Order: sequence, then C-alpha cells, then structure tokens
Amino acid sequence: MRKVVSGCGARMIITALLLTLSLSVLVNTSAAQENTKSTSMFNNSPEAQDLLQNVKDLYFPFNIFNRIVNRQELQTDADYLQQHTASKLWIQGYADIRGDIFYNLVLSYRRAQFVKKNLVKSGVDESRIQFATGWGKLYPVCQGTDEQCYQQQRRVDIVPPDTM
Repeated sequence: MRKVVSGCGARMIITALLLTLSLSVLVNTSAAQENTKSTSMFNNSPEAQDLLQNVKDLYFPFNIFNRIVNRQELQTDADYLQQHTASKLWIQGYADIRGDIFYNLVLSYRRAQFVKKNLVKSGVDESRIQFATGWGKLYPVCQGTDEQCYQQQRRVDIVPPDTM
C-alpha cells in the first residue's frame, strides 16, 4: 500500500489550510466591521449616539497598560458616564501592530481592565460594564507604519453594546 502524503507533509498541508482559513475569516470580519462603522452611527439608539459622541478613546504609551497618555480624558469620561447612567458599556482594548499576537492580546486586555478598574473607582456602576476585553492588534484603525498610526492603535474605547 502506498502512502499518499507523509506525516510531516500532512501536518504542513493542514497548517497551511488552517492559516488560510484564519486569514480569510479575519479579512471578512475586518471588512464587515468597516462597513458597520460607517453606518452604525445612524442605526444606534439616541443614548448610544450620545455616548459615542461624548466619550473619548483613551490612548496608551508603547508597551504599557497602566498609564494613559492624557489622564484627564479618563476622568472626563468617568464624569460623563456618572451623569448619563442609561446605557450599558463595553470596554475594548487594542494594541499596535508591532509584536507577537498573544502578547498584544494580553496587553490590550490589561488596558481594558485598567480602564474598567479606574472607571469603577471614579464612581461608574460596575454592573453597567457588560464586557471588558482586549482585541490585540486585530481591527487596526489605520494601516501606516509610523508612530502616529501606532499611537492611534494603542487605545481603549468605551462603546455601547448596540454598536457592535
């Protein structure tokens, strides 16, 4: 009986197929997210639109999860969220495209948890925060390879669930 593909060759083929499938899903998800970003503002509830217009993204230095570039923006977001208690929140952390995917997932998760902890410490009701996670370097907001683009990607955003 003849072997069609050797053990090592079969593993390589399976790995290549899985990698291709993963990249395909990532590209399709990214395209779908871009489409919803452009129209999502018009499909949201008034509370969601208000939150998106008034709560700012928070930016982080390179490779750091526990310090925000402009600390005052976190307090401004917390003050707004304390006064407007109607909406639930999702906190999403991101990292720039440099570095290992697993490291960036952990880093962005820690950023989201840092923001959550500080919002709760500032008086935002923790039960409003339904979700606080990190997406790593997935879903970049720009494609450049300069420091300005990297800074835009090192962020945490606070969004209402009905925008996703």
